[in-house]
Amino acid sequence: MTVAIAVVMSVMIIALTIWAIRFIASGPPPDPEPDDVLEVDVPYVCTVCGMSLTVTQAHDGDFSPPRHCREDMVEA
Repeated sequence: MTVAIAVVMSVMIIALTIWAIRFIASGPPPDPEPDDVLEVDVPYVCTVCGMSLTVTQAHDGDFSPPRHCREDMVEA
C-alpha cells in the first residue's frame, strides 16, 4: 500500500514539475498594441481604507474597477 501511495505522489510531483516548466517557458503575454491603449483619467477610492488611485491608461474603454482590501473600488 505504501508503495502505491509513493508511486502516485511521484507521478503527481513529476506532472506538477512539467506543468511549471511549461508555464515558465511560455513567457509573458505579448504587449498590447499602442493603438489599443487609451488615455483615461478615472479616480477611484477604496471604501474600506480610503486609499485613492487614478487610472491613467486602459487597454479598452470598458474596464472593471480595481480591487483593494478585497473589495471593488468606487469612482471618486
